[in-house]
Order: sequence, then C-alpha cells, then structure tokens
Amino acid sequence: MSSAQQPWIHAEAPSSEEIALLAKEYGLEPRFIYDALDRDEIPRVEAIGKYTYIITRFAYEKASGDILTAPVLFAINHTKLVTVSSERLPSLEEIAPGQKDAADPVHIMLKILLYIDAEYDRFIHDSSKQIRHLMQKLGTRAVGPQSFIRFVHIEDDMNDFLNSLMPTNTTLKHLLSSSSAPNFEKHRDLVETVILNNNQSIQTCEANLKTVDSIRRTYTLINSHNLDRTIKILTLASVFISIPTMFFSMYGMNIGLPQQKHPQAFIVLMIVCVLTVITAYIVGRKKKVF
Repeated sequence: MSSAQQPWIHAEAPSSEEIALLAKEYGLEPRFIYDALDRDEIPRVEAIGKYTYIITRFAYEKASGDILTAPVLFAINHTKLVTVSSERLPSLEEIAPGQKDAADPVHIMLKILLYIDAEYDRFIHDSSKQIRHLMQKLGTRAVGPQSFIRFVHIEDDMNDFLNSLMPTNTTLKHLLSSSSAPNFEKHRDLVETVILNNNQSIQTCEANLKTVDSIRRTYTLINSHNLDRTIKILTLASVFISIPTMFFSMYGMNIGLPQQKHPQAFIVLMIVCVLTVITAYIVGRKKKVF
C-alpha cells in the first residue's frame, strides 16, 4: 500500500490487519474490501459515505495456463482512489506514478480499466485462434474428446468474460449519468472509450460462443451420419452373410433334399447364393439403402 498522499492506493490480497488499516486510515467500508476478496463476487456499484464503491472483474492467467477472472474493488472520491484485489492487476507496473494523470483518481481508474480491457482482448483473441484451429480439424480424426474438452473450457471462459464485461458497461453508463459519481462526466471521452472496448469484446465473445455451438452441432451431425452409415454397413453385412448361411444350413439338416446327391450340387448352390447376394445388393443400391 502507498502513502496517504498518493492519489492511488492499491492493496493486493490484504491481510486482516491491512484491511483494518485501510478502513481506519482511508475511511473505507470493510465489507466492500471483503467482497472484493470473494472470488465469486459479482460486479456492482454503491455510493456510501464519501466513497463510491465499484466492483468489477478482471481476467488473469494462472501458472497452469488456465484463464480465470477475479474481482477488483475501486473505492473512489474526488481526491483518492483505493483499489483492492485478491490477484495481481494486469500491467500494474505500467501504471507507474510518473505516468498517472496528475492527481485525478477517475483518470487513474479509467486507465486501469483500459489495461484490464487489453487483457480481455488478448485472451479473447487467443480463444478465437484456438476455435479457428479446431474448425480446420473438424471432420478429421484429429478431432477427439480432448478437442471438445477444450471447447468446453473456451465456452466457460467466454461466459465468464461476458458476466464481467456486461455489468461493467452498465456500471460505467450509470456513473456517467449519476450526480453522486465524482468527475466522470469530465472524462466522458475516456469512459466511452472503455465502454466501446468492452462492447467490442462482448461482441467477439458472443461470436465465439455461436461458433462453438455451431461446431458442436455440426460435429454431432457428422457423428450421427457416420453412426448411421456404420449401422447400415453392419446390417447389410449381416444380410449378405445370412443368405448363404440359410442355403447351407438347409443342406445340413438330417432330411433328404432334392439333388443333394448330385455331384454339381455344391457349385449350383454357390451360384444361387452369389446371385441372391448380387440381387440384394442391386436392389439396395436402387433404393439408396447404401
């Protein structure tokens, strides 16, 4: 945490003692800090006392490569911005003291949101590339269960991003029109830039979800067609095998049959079986059974 003179104070995964210090020194409501540390907290905005409390979510990548989102609290007034998160904010080093816009907490908050947007864009772009790569393999043996498990992960990521970006846009629009929000109208252009970036990310997420759903339905149809074809082949094979079996089984019975003593009986029987199978095949082809 920075000193009290700084326009921006950031706390990452604060301890109970640090939370108490934030509440005492800066007048923050402790419950909002604890809410920001709850990984399932949803985005929202509330104005209590001298602060407007804004909770949104940002995306980050774990060491394992999994993409997750975590909440971040912006407690803002006319002179100060306090941010609290359980994970490291993206590009935190780039928002260095020398690059801040004087002492304007609203500008600092919007800059942080732009960096958060950039991370969303990067993850969404990576997901789009993975989807295109999987589409190219569709219909080949290269697409297996692992590919569809990856689709599920991408779908979860896109839904998670949407659940973060859409409420954030609603919050920003509310702050622009709210008289209790400090100095947001002054930075309308920057706020609208953040909203525009979010909208573009939302549209890309929705497009990715539609593509994933389309791929899933297409692959289901392909599998269904292949299964039907396999069943037809197996059925026809059973029919073709049963025809000669039927004739030969008759001559395996312990009763007398016409011409069973004839020296050419076996050849005639084979010819009859072959002709019967060919006839069944021709009829099946004409009726488009296979």
